[in-house]
Amino acid sequence: MTNNFFKTLLLFFSISTLLAGCSTSELVNEINLDDTKLQFESNTIIYDQDNHEIQRLSANQNRELVSLKELPEYLKMAFVVTEDKRFYEHNGVDPKGIFRALYNNIKSGTKKEGASTITQQLARNVYLSSEKTLARKSKEVIIAAELERKYTKDQILEMYLNYIYLGSGAYGMQAAAQEYFGKDAKDLTIAEAALLAGLPKAPSTYSPRHNLELAKERRGVVLSLMRENKIISAQEEKEANGQEIILSQETFKKHSPYQAYIDFAAKEAADGLKISLEQLYHGGYHIYTNLDIHVQKSMNAAVSNYYFQEDERDQSVEVGMTSVDPKTGAVTALYGGRNYIYQDLNHSTTLYQPGSVIKPLAVYAPALETGLWKPDSLIKDEPMSFGDYSPHNAGGSYHGYVTLAEALARSLNIPAVSLLQEIGVNTGFQFVENAGITLDPNDRNLSLALGGLTKGVSTLEMAQAYGAFANNGVMIDAHAVRNITDRDGTSLLTVNPPAKKIMSAETAQEMTEMLQGVISKPYGTGKAANIGRPVAGKTGTTQLNINGIDGNKDAWFTGYTDHLVTSIHIGFDRTDKNHYITSGGGKTPAELFHWLMRDQ
Repeated sequence: MTNNFFKTLLLFFSISTLLAGCSTSELVNEINLDDTKLQFESNTIIYDQDNHEIQRLSANQNRELVSLKELPEYLKMAFVVTEDKRFYEHNGVDPKGIFRALYNNIKSGTKKEGASTITQQLARNVYLSSEKTLARKSKEVIIAAELERKYTKDQILEMYLNYIYLGSGAYGMQAAAQEYFGKDAKDLTIAEAALLAGLPKAPSTYSPRHNLELAKERRGVVLSLMRENKIISAQEEKEANGQEIILSQETFKKHSPYQAYIDFAAKEAADGLKISLEQLYHGGYHIYTNLDIHVQKSMNAAVSNYYFQEDERDQSVEVGMTSVDPKTGAVTALYGGRNYIYQDLNHSTTLYQPGSVIKPLAVYAPALETGLWKPDSLIKDEPMSFGDYSPHNAGGSYHGYVTLAEALARSLNIPAVSLLQEIGVNTGFQFVENAGITLDPNDRNLSLALGGLTKGVSTLEMAQAYGAFANNGVMIDAHAVRNITDRDGTSLLTVNPPAKKIMSAETAQEMTEMLQGVISKPYGTGKAANIGRPVAGKTGTTQLNINGIDGNKDAWFTGYTDHLVTSIHIGFDRTDKNHYITSGGGKTPAELFHWLMRDQ
């Protein structure tokens, strides 16, 4: 927090100095403040790997403008008291808010509270990128001040409420009201208004379509703020908190079968150009991607034709998949979810506990790299404790001395933990991080061997990391975008990630042979992934730790041929006693892998 404190002070005094030395308008001219950016311009076009157009952005964006005068007062003020309580008092930047947030963050030891005003949020969304730098924040402050000079508070609030992203593909209040409740914004109840006002902080996290309980909790926070600021009475707060959340069954859906990939590529492109998604959509760019239509269609079909366990009333088993070319790092296909809609929660990039699918990266490859261990080296598989840590094998059976290859094929836990202890936790930890997976310092312990991570891993990260096994130990950053040009064809960005050697070619080859055994050996856990030709891979499962329930939270399979790596995860968005999967990584994920990869 000390670092954040000095950054905030530096920002505050930098802006003060800048504004004292020259006029705001001069600075804004340098930033090129263009009012037309508050309007839609020409479409940005997305292309596949063969340069075929697959979608035009912006034209189908779910947005319907609404006048501030049409909205009930409690709806407008729900956003104001939640996002910027002093909106009608400051001039675009709220010094009191900055230092209040700084104090609360220091007090809590975490970054719990932001300090961007509504005007700053509008400036950032329309004119700037989302990069977290002092320069960007300075520009944001200056543009906010200029917006306050040119427009009234109500005009700024109206633009904000029409432009803000509220999840599930809905931009602005009117689109969100229709998306979630099937009604106009002017007809929203206090409870519905409060729910929407809670979304800007994290639209996917607090979406009632993904997590009803979190959405309800967030709604309660907003209602409390509305009552504290005398927007509603205590009785109205109580009644609104008791109102059931009834969602519309009609949703705005993009009809492209490649929507998750398109959204991922658009975000990557915006980050690469250092602009906002809003600017990207109407900037007239041409984005050339690595999308392989054949692989993507096979991926979609594998999920569509699969018979999943019966859905619960309020949730379905969700799927995330990513396919990557190990020789280039090109993301050729990804699957965002069975119910994925425009800019929704992308299950291919969401973090999950990896279970045993991490073992090749955290244990076996780094062990081979030491030169002290080989695939046929023997290791003991019997019940044992490691200090206070007492893992056990799934199923409770033990096999005495086994080779490393057999231990991996059977996915035995005791040998994995024992081997990590032998090579040193730091060795395994460093190997995983070198493979592009971000770990928390708290992951530096023996449970790393079994995938016990603080934050988790995405299928995108796992596919990228396994790509090194298929590419002689060389990893290339996974990327969807190849090239971006402006509307006139001038190249703005070409993506050529550097190759990174993370293990020897010998280790990569030995790991591939061991991982082929996971599928080809009679005792291998991934037999269902067999495609009739050489293929390597690893299963992963994390258990549901609820007494009396025999079920799992996550199931994984990550595998590869010499030209394509695919990582698959299945699980519920919210796991509890009523929502858990009944199979492991050797079942559904391995079978989905089979149906996808057999034709590739």
